Amino acid sequence: MIINNSPHDLCCIDLEMEAIARFRSLVPFLPKQCRVFRVLEKECPILCLDFTDCPAELPSNLTDFAFLLALSSHYLRLADILMFKVNDEIVARTTRSEFEAN
Repeated sequence: MIINNSPHDLCCIDLEMEAIARFRSLVPFLPKQCRVFRVLEKECPILCLDFTDCPAELPSNLTDFAFLLALSSHYLRLADILMFKVNDEIVARTTRSEFEAN
């Protein structure tokens, strides 16, 4: 099988997967069914947490939950913006700086 991606692209994908795996290890309370991925919006990385497969696991009060996720994401340099989704609907969006203000 021939892979059309360059070695650089594959290395970046591997790094991304490793960073997300480390993120999950820092936040073991995150449900395994929650899909975690990054997207770029205006060249700014956003960490998406998609609860489509486990909507009941999304806490009704995201404050403490989001704070720990934001700290872990920032620590790994994944993103400073978190987006919580269920299906294609954005349920909440938060930034690390919102927590620093408090």
